[in-house]
Order: sequence, then C-alpha cells, then structure tokens
Amino acid sequence: MSEIEKYDLSIYEGTAWYYSRFRPKYPPSLVRILQEHFRLDGTGRLLDLGCGPGPVAIALAYLFEEVVAMDPDDEMRAEGARIARERGINNIEWRFGGSKDLSPALGQFRLVTMGNSFHWMDRAPTLDALYDLVTDGGGIAVVGEGAPIPPQPPTRWRAAINTVLARYLPERRLAWESPGPPSEERHEAYIARSRFRDLISYEESFDVEWTVDSMIGNLYSMSFCSRRVLGDRVDAFERDLRAAILAAEPSGILKGEPPEFFAYMAWKR
Repeated sequence: MSEIEKYDLSIYEGTAWYYSRFRPKYPPSLVRILQEHFRLDGTGRLLDLGCGPGPVAIALAYLFEEVVAMDPDDEMRAEGARIARERGINNIEWRFGGSKDLSPALGQFRLVTMGNSFHWMDRAPTLDALYDLVTDGGGIAVVGEGAPIPPQPPTRWRAAINTVLARYLPERRLAWESPGPPSEERHEAYIARSRFRDLISYEESFDVEWTVDSMIGNLYSMSFCSRRVLGDRVDAFERDLRAAILAAEPSGILKGEPPEFFAYMAWKR
C-alpha cells in the first residue's frame, strides 16, 4: 500500500475495499521469515509504515505486544481496523501518517515493516529517521509481491487485459511491463547505503489463481485503474475487459503468472 506523500492523497480513494479482497495474499513465509530472522516472541512493538488495510500488521500482530499501523489514507486504515476486529485482534493502533510524520513521539520499535509502500517514500531520509526509532538489535523489513520470477512473456489473458487497459488508459504505463529500476535505485541498494547493517534478501515465487471477477477486483485496487479514475467509463471498461479475458481464456480461470514475494531485512547494530 502507498504512503502517497509525494502524490495526491486521493490517489487510492475508493480502492480499500478492493485492495483488502483482491490483492494477492502474502505467502506463509512472510511470518516465518520475519519471526526467524528477528526472533519475534510476542514482546516489543511493531511499526507497519504505509500499512494500507493491514495485511502485514494483522499477520504479525500476535508476535508483538503492540502494533502501530500507520497510513495517510483514512479508508485503508478503516478497512484494516474492520478486518482486525473481525479476527479478534485488539493490539493494533491505526494511526494517520506517513514517513514525514516519523518522530521520537512514536516511541521505540523492535521491528519496522513496509509492505508495498517503500517505493512511495523518500527512501533515504525515511531509513535515517527509522534508524533512530528502532531498538538496538532490532531492524527493518521491506516486503512485498512484485513481478513473476523469472521474467516471462505475458500470458494470453494478461496480454488481453493490457490491450483493454491501453485503450481506456493510454497515458498510463503498466507497472508489470516496466523493466524495473536501475540497481542503484532498488530497495536493497537504499538499505545498503543506510545506517542499518547486515542486509539479507529473500525471494520466492508463489502461485495465484484468478477468476475474471477477482482479476477485475484486483485492477480496481490499483491507483491507476480505480473506479474513480475510470469514472463514467466503468461499465464499458468492465464489459470489454470480461469479453477480452474470456476470449483469451474461455475457462475464466487465470493461471501462469506467479508473483514474487520478497523481503529485504537489516538490523540496527
């Protein structure tokens, strides 16, 4: 989820419901990797910065005494609070703010996580501010799911989606078609240049099976393709998208595009 501090705060307006339901779920390794590497045992505090509807904060909440889930989008925080209540999780504080709001008043944290949010932040100053908020021996983890590994040509159904998107949103570059940033602009490069130490990287691919409905919901969770962005073209867009997907994949079951789960971890030594 985005912090959006360099962008219009309305960029994700209306996407929270779709985001919590139709973004790929983190694999079980999210909890296992962080628990093992940071020796999480139910004590200390977690800061989940750019928390969105809380997929990371909620998954990790039982491993901490207290969690601060921080995001500038009111709808995202409200959606996260709803999910936490439904699951009986009551140790998360849902707080307005982003990396520009980091201050000693937040207290100290054993771990800071950023899931699908770090790319929206001014990364070097953010890491510098976080270093002072992390307890000695604690650390940070930048996690997310991105392009499939290894890179591959698009599936027939993804190519069909791209054709419809290009027609309705011609000015938008699709993130999954990007070659990615140069090495010096990657998340791990920023962490390596920070005061945090002993950087560890973890990656794995995992399977996701989509239906036509869940794929449409996923697209509506994106800032560039939200229902707000499409406006009065929503019905036509959805009609054309369904037709294109089913023409490419008549079963309506969309496979063959395994996302990559990544975690970049570093410590305050």
